[in-house]
Amino acid sequence: MKKTALIMFLALSFVAFVNAQSRVEIKKAELPKAITDNIVKDFSGYTIQNAFKVTTNNVISYDVTVSKGLDKDRLEYNANGVFVKKVPLEHATAQKSPAKSSATVKKNKG
Repeated sequence: MKKTALIMFLALSFVAFVNAQSRVEIKKAELPKAITDNIVKDFSGYTIQNAFKVTTNNVISYDVTVSKGLDKDRLEYNANGVFVKKVPLEHATAQKSPAKSSATVKKNKG
């Protein structure tokens, strides 16, 4: 029984190690040129806030947080700097006052 538990523990530890992910913040200047070129071309007016080099199962990708005005998005790129997807993080929302009910309250006369 102890051997089975030990084998299970080792197997689970190995799976956790193999599926390990690291996310390291990098400087804007460390981004591949393909990424910075894509941001300039396809996300004109956006400013790079931060960038991360992500390694998952020995596969490298990049997450870049950009902003424009009150909008903030995360851009994902593969190891070659090819754009993968855009994930909205924050967006400007108009502040609206609570809607007033058009129904009037009738007082009970009595």
